[in-house]
Amino acid sequence: MTQAARAAAVIALVALSALLAAPADAQDGGWVVNAFDSQIEIQRDGRIAVTESIDVDFRGLEKHGIFRDIPVKYDWPLGKRQIRVYQLQVLAITDGSGKALKYETSSNGALYEMKIGDPDRTVTGRQQYRIRYVVNGALNGFSDHDELSWNITGSEWEVPITRASATVTAPANFSQIACYAGPVGSSDRCSSATAVTNGATFSMSRPISPGDDFTVVVALRKGVVPDPVPLIQDRPREFEEFFDLTPAWLALAAFVAVGGLVLVLWRWYTAGRDDREHETIVPEYEPPEKARPAQLGLIVDERADTLDVTATIVDLAVRGYLTITEIPKEGLFGSRDWLLTRKKTETGQLEPYERVIIDGLFATGDDVTLSSLKRHFYTSLAKAQSELYADSVKRGWFPIDPARTRGTYALIGVAFVVLAGALTAGLGYLFGGGMVGLASVVPALGLIAMSPVMPAKTRAGATLERRALGFKNYMEVAEKDRQAFAEKEHIFADYLPYAIVFRCVDQWAKAFQGIDLKEATSGWYTGSTLQGFTAANLSSDLSSFSSSVSSTIASTPGGSGSSGFGGGSGGGGGGGGGGSW
Repeated sequence: MTQAARAAAVIALVALSALLAAPADAQDGGWVVNAFDSQIEIQRDGRIAVTESIDVDFRGLEKHGIFRDIPVKYDWPLGKRQIRVYQLQVLAITDGSGKALKYETSSNGALYEMKIGDPDRTVTGRQQYRIRYVVNGALNGFSDHDELSWNITGSEWEVPITRASATVTAPANFSQIACYAGPVGSSDRCSSATAVTNGATFSMSRPISPGDDFTVVVALRKGVVPDPVPLIQDRPREFEEFFDLTPAWLALAAFVAVGGLVLVLWRWYTAGRDDREHETIVPEYEPPEKARPAQLGLIVDERADTLDVTATIVDLAVRGYLTITEIPKEGLFGSRDWLLTRKKTETGQLEPYERVIIDGLFATGDDVTLSSLKRHFYTSLAKAQSELYADSVKRGWFPIDPARTRGTYALIGVAFVVLAGALTAGLGYLFGGGMVGLASVVPALGLIAMSPVMPAKTRAGATLERRALGFKNYMEVAEKDRQAFAEKEHIFADYLPYAIVFRCVDQWAKAFQGIDLKEATSGWYTGSTLQGFTAANLSSDLSSFSSSVSSTIASTPGGSGSSGFGGGSGGGGGGGGGGSW
């Protein structure tokens, strides 16, 4: 083989070695635990004092330090809803020279975690950590001996441990010792287990891979330490355990859901129904009690809405307080607008809600375009709606403001939903009865759903509603008696605002089909269809006007988470694992 061939072979061998070494480095994270030595003293009071000496080599990596996780909560086989706990207290954490190191402790599920190192500085190469802590509740009591089964290293290290050993001492000689190594549950023995005076030593001659454990077990005769008593606590329920589907809980949940809905319906039956004498509706040929359009709109649907305000604007125009002039759209992408002009300044004869509307329309002058009211009139709208509700109470149609009634029941329903959520969490966490709390959401949502129909009219209000529906019926079928309107053209304009609140403008207009209404509307409305003006044309224009008014006046400004012996590795206390950060 030539010298060049030898060189090429050496280079290839080095490259192959690097490729084979790379996975190992990736597996162990680039660092290693060189030694893990544990000194365990079983004290006369039954507690154990532990000193762990952990030597690591971060090699060329820059790390803040390590973290050490030790399990302190275990399933308790004698109680389904209980866990066994170890009380762990850290005494000191230092380096190899005894210098105190910074650390933080926290609970991480069943683990007690010690995060060792300074977050403001990093270290590299070889580092030594000495962890001293005491544990109460780790001993197990049996009829003929007391026992400590302790996982020295734990199986959850992310890197291999090159060497591990343990020394366990006690106030008296151990009656039996054992140790195990390998994957959790393995019965393989460790490398060495030697009894000494008042103690025992254990060691591993081979590295401990990630996922393997190193467990020691020692036994003391009875009476050397107080009889061990396990520390038992109620186990916190996981969320999926909040809902025990037992017959008792399901029956109680059904009772709460159905019973709650019955209560909601009972409340509506006793407090939310109108006070009515009879339900017969007969035609009315004029507005009952001379009520204005918005008043009848409110009495029919129990709401003061933008449609009522729109009808009031048209009604004010018909009565001579203002005029409405259509402004044709300009250009291909333009839109129609309307000019509102004030004609009367005296408002003493108007209802309070009507004064709010007209003053809000003309707050900036006697001529205003509808488009200019956008994002300005909403305050007047809210005030007018409030005044309209107050008017209905003042006239005895409602005992209480219907808007307030709806809001109160909706708010109570929302409060009950929140309460149901708290009840679900409380009953679920404590008893597994979350289904009862969940069922209580049903009547709460039922109350919210029923809130719109909870306002109740008085006898007078119910009577007025019945008559208003009779008037509405008359307007909807007026087309059948068209000839009767041929000589009463003024009725079209006078009743048009009522047709708006009753949503029957088209039906009302059909009754006047073929009749020229220019003279009846010219005093308050000027549109683009005056030539050959008909009710159908006006109906179309007013539909557009009404839609524009409703969107404009409601527009608002934009807003500026067991014993260890005969067992295996990983079966005792301690253990856990660790890593770097």
